[in-house]
Amino acid sequence: MPLTLVVDCSTEILSLALLDDSGALVELRLAVSQPHSKTLMAAVDWALCQASLEVSQLEQLAVCCGPGSFSGLRIGMATMQGLSQTLAIPLYTFVEHDMIACKFVFRTGVFAVLTDARRQQVYWASYVSDGQKVTRLSSCRVDDPEALAQLLPEDDLLLVGTGVDVYRSKLVEVLPKAELLGAPQALPDLGLLSEMPLLSGSPLMVDESDGGRMGLWEATKQLEPLYIRPSDAELNRKKKLKECQNG
Repeated sequence: MPLTLVVDCSTEILSLALLDDSGALVELRLAVSQPHSKTLMAAVDWALCQASLEVSQLEQLAVCCGPGSFSGLRIGMATMQGLSQTLAIPLYTFVEHDMIACKFVFRTGVFAVLTDARRQQVYWASYVSDGQKVTRLSSCRVDDPEALAQLLPEDDLLLVGTGVDVYRSKLVEVLPKAELLGAPQALPDLGLLSEMPLLSGSPLMVDESDGGRMGLWEATKQLEPLYIRPSDAELNRKKKLKECQNG
């Protein structure tokens, strides 16, 4: 694999990795109170220093497109777009839930990846593994735990992700037979990026009809966040517009 900088700013934890043909040279998870806008480039510089590399030696970039924190996604994507243009190297994007799902290829059967969407909801997608390959069964969506429980099998079900930690008591109530696994085991492993295929199209176009494609999408020319629901700013804008229309 070409020397690749991978960044995931979709949650409060900043995840970063440097990868090449030998695997992960450096991996970093940073959980601090400061926003990603203040820590991301410092983390990139630290990772390059640990690997005795210069930023000019990077050959390609990859960044998470979501779903997750709207501000975090914008920071990560804008920073990586800037690096891509400055260094004139390709930029790829991936769905965080797919990256987490790849860690559980060894478990046969159906499972779901859940991350915290706040407002008492989770971002989630369901997957199935045959022990050698994971396939996505559903597109990423946002629901409360009660609605999610109506869409998943009751038996032999694994729920993984940081959403499990946040809503564990409710999940136990609505899916009592499910196996629950939260952090740190269910955090994304950015090193698995080297095993993901290159795909055409866009992650924003992924749905149940596309055969469960999981991988990397080229985003050098166009990169858009995977927003599963409208941002607070958009909701407020629509609310004000409706109030104006109603006089």
